[in-house]
Amino acid sequence: MTGRDFKIIRVGARVFELEVMIYGGVVSDRQPLLILHSIEFAVPPSEAFCKAMWDNGLQVIFVRRPGFGRSSPLPQALLSKKSVVNGGTAAAEAVMLQQLIETLQLQNVILLAKGSSNPVAYRLVQFSPHIQFTLFINPMFNQEVWNVFTPVWFRRMLKQIVTSKSGLQVAFRGLKLLIQRDAIAFYRHIFAKNQADLDYVEHNANDYREAGELCLSITASQLYYDTIMCLGHDPMLKDGFFANVSGAILIGRDSNDLWRKPMHREANRVQLPLLYAPHGDLLCAYVSPELVLETIHASKTLHNKAEELKSLADLTQKPDIGRVASS
Repeated sequence: MTGRDFKIIRVGARVFELEVMIYGGVVSDRQPLLILHSIEFAVPPSEAFCKAMWDNGLQVIFVRRPGFGRSSPLPQALLSKKSVVNGGTAAAEAVMLQQLIETLQLQNVILLAKGSSNPVAYRLVQFSPHIQFTLFINPMFNQEVWNVFTPVWFRRMLKQIVTSKSGLQVAFRGLKLLIQRDAIAFYRHIFAKNQADLDYVEHNANDYREAGELCLSITASQLYYDTIMCLGHDPMLKDGFFANVSGAILIGRDSNDLWRKPMHREANRVQLPLLYAPHGDLLCAYVSPELVLETIHASKTLHNKAEELKSLADLTQKPDIGRVASS
């Protein structure tokens, strides 16, 4: 086992480069678990998470999205306000990821998308024939939940980014200053409302230092793209959008009502089962690997996937849920 080493994979007639971590070094006969990261944490899940997946027949493949690390940036024309708002930028990124899937010859892919990568993920699943099941982690579909972001200064920073070009530049400089000062302290502030998230940061401090360095290298255009797609209204998400998609939403059981109630309404509207992880909030997938495994197992083995996932959703929403056993 070679751990979480990265390599460069060329896609799209070898024009674009994507930095990819294939747990174990090479693609194996295990089912691929392809992970798309959010803007603040372009680092793979922990060695413990990757090994838990490996021991249960899954191989983590983590891709640094365009503009992060050594992955090629998106063309500047695709980062214009018009392209970002109309969804063209996210669609182009989805095409690049489909080309990666084909280059690596991945089949029956389990896709796990975190935070701001979800708009790319739900475009990718609409046209990729190789994705079997998708877990949307803490997605921002079209719910209005500004007050869920803490601390208050972080909420104000997000609003600055989406309000104006001058606000974007101020927020961009402020974000980099905070990370340069102390990356770990920055992440502690963001995750302060959940102890399991904080514990994950403490146990994987080197990963968060690396994540901070990666954040320092992104452009203001990349920050705008991820933020506006995450927090803006996406007209693509019509009623019943996921009716023919095999997938589920995962959020933390301990997340507050400002997040849970709008997410529940939106899940019903777009027709996806909503699962509650027993541990964690923003990092719920990484700190609740047992539920990730349980959900993937349910999606693969039963005849009526929709009904079984609904049953699992009902189970995870019980207020007295403990630890879901891994498959």
